[in-house]
Amino acid sequence: MAKMLMRTTSRILALLALMLATTVSLHAADELTGMLKARQAGLAQSKGQFAEAVTLYSAALQDRQLTNDRKGVILTDRGVVHARMGLPKRAIEDFNQAVKLFPEYAAAYNNRGSVLLALGLVQEALKDFDRAVILAPGYVASYNNRAGALVRLRQLDIAIEDYTTAVKLAPGQAEPLGGRARVKIAQNRPYAALRDLNRALTNDSRFALGYRLRGQVHADLNDYVEAARDLSRAIAFDPTNAGAYLGRGRSYLEARNIEAAVTDFTKVIELRPNSSTALRERGHAYVLLDNFEQAEQDLAQSLSLDPKAGITFAYRALMYKKQGQPELGAQEIQKAMRLSPKDPRVLWAKGELEEALSETEKAVESYRLALSLDPTHKNAEFGLARLGEAVPNQATYLSELDFGPWRVMRDRNRYFATNTDYPKLRVPLEMASPGQPRILEWEEKGEEFNDVGLLRFSAGKVKTRAGEVTSEYIALINVNNQTIIDLVPDRLGKSTTKWSWANGRVTVASLDGLSAQHVLAKQRIEPAAVATAPPRRRSRRRWVDDNGNPAWAPWADNQRPAARRRRSARRSRRGRRKPKTLFDMLLGGN
Repeated sequence: MAKMLMRTTSRILALLALMLATTVSLHAADELTGMLKARQAGLAQSKGQFAEAVTLYSAALQDRQLTNDRKGVILTDRGVVHARMGLPKRAIEDFNQAVKLFPEYAAAYNNRGSVLLALGLVQEALKDFDRAVILAPGYVASYNNRAGALVRLRQLDIAIEDYTTAVKLAPGQAEPLGGRARVKIAQNRPYAALRDLNRALTNDSRFALGYRLRGQVHADLNDYVEAARDLSRAIAFDPTNAGAYLGRGRSYLEARNIEAAVTDFTKVIELRPNSSTALRERGHAYVLLDNFEQAEQDLAQSLSLDPKAGITFAYRALMYKKQGQPELGAQEIQKAMRLSPKDPRVLWAKGELEEALSETEKAVESYRLALSLDPTHKNAEFGLARLGEAVPNQATYLSELDFGPWRVMRDRNRYFATNTDYPKLRVPLEMASPGQPRILEWEEKGEEFNDVGLLRFSAGKVKTRAGEVTSEYIALINVNNQTIIDLVPDRLGKSTTKWSWANGRVTVASLDGLSAQHVLAKQRIEPAAVATAPPRRRSRRRWVDDNGNPAWAPWADNQRPAARRRRSARRSRRGRRKPKTLFDMLLGGN
């Protein structure tokens, strides 16, 4: 009897164990089914099959065995698909559910912030990006997106701080560098932007936005040929981007390749038939080609799309002037001035009409006003020169900023340093904030690096989250070739760049997240007997006054020191040619 009872009990326990195992297995299968559908949805999403992806994500969420954190992830992914389908309301609903179920999931906040930013809700988006950064301090996308929100709020220095963090976290990515470069372009810092764009395009040679932005920088520096080349590269990688054609068309226009400009503006109109800007620019190009019938059609169509564009009336005024009807042009200029009285292009066109009407004094005033608003406006300069007037904003030296052999000049709205000993050298002293630059130190390296000089200068104040701090740059210069090797942000508050000099090379670990190595001299291999000798102390030459005071000291006599250059030795080295850097091409070095 006891044995039968034991056998019965054993059977019951085995049956219960089998039932429990079956239940667990079924639950696991259910969960696997939910996660499998989520993976299938992700595959459909990657193929651009958004409707199918939404269906699969929704089916996956029906699995009751899914944990809250997994549901939060799936909801976030479905929200991303809804956003890409142009359904922001549904996307935000998904993200809202996701953060309730999985409040520690940084991606849900980041993606919700992106949708809010696209809707123009900048402050709300900023809160989401802040939360994402707190939850995941290494999340690169959240820093990029928060920087974009800060740009909308015109907090450009703080935006650069976020982009810099992203660059440090992901130095091999192109997007953070492109974003930071765009902010620097907005700050009128083309050389700093160029540094970022060069590295971005090294990281990703197919980065179309990088080529577009670099083309814009070249145009800002009046190098329209190089601008057109970069914009052509952008078009090769993104042939449907209307902005690249528009930018290249404007570069062609500035370079007086009018037919090519017309072709590009026509392409923009094909891509965007209602682009009033492209129609206006093509109309202007036709004016320059004396194709007045086509010009009138384009300008009239542009005005029908944007009747408040003063510059379009100004272009039509110039058309009437070229047709020998300045009186009609004057009527168009009055319309342009009512709409855009502070547009330098409108003021320039006004000067052209006044000049044609022999109203010389008024023309001079209009040209000067145009140049006061845009110191780089070439046509206004030409107008003043035609009338025999002095052209403002020309290159002038600021003697109060002299530093030893260095002279500081202002050319239009930019500052440059020149050196009396190196007449071909022209170093851009780009400011990070309004104000004038100040040279702080000039050092020529000795012995192994005797062709190398370091020019340190103050670039003004920069706003950070910790407060306002000073910014300093160093220009790394080849004094033999009189070229700029690199422009490096060297100090920001207490943070500094690390420079390592050895074996004819310098390695620069910059505080902006970029690292670079420059070969400055051929490595010297010493004989074994000499190699065992104690190393010689490397000499450095820093500029001091004739009394031995350091140059930075306020009591120093900042006049050029006694002649101490070894010119003959340098002449003997001029046969050696270094590879050209980008700055060589930009700054005209040989």
